[in-house]
Amino acid sequence: MKLSEVLDALMEGKPITRAAWEQKYMYYDKDENVFVYHYCEDEERELVCWGIDFEPHDVIADDWDIDYWDTDHIVDDNKKVDEE
Repeated sequence: MKLSEVLDALMEGKPITRAAWEQKYMYYDKDENVFVYHYCEDEERELVCWGIDFEPHDVIADDWDIDYWDTDHIVDDNKKVDEE
């Protein structure tokens, strides 16, 4: 998919990713009004941003995909529940 095809899902709070990102996805947190980049490499971590920082190759890429939350972790508006 193209970026334009996943933006509505992103703004609804659904996670989006690119095939080229391998272990990363992002989502929009409506309550906090921030974008969250989630990295799943050796250890999981999140980067919270006020805006989106796409590089030109991200904008023209056609490997975007809408990811979906694991149904065991959904509460409201597709927000993920942190496990501690």
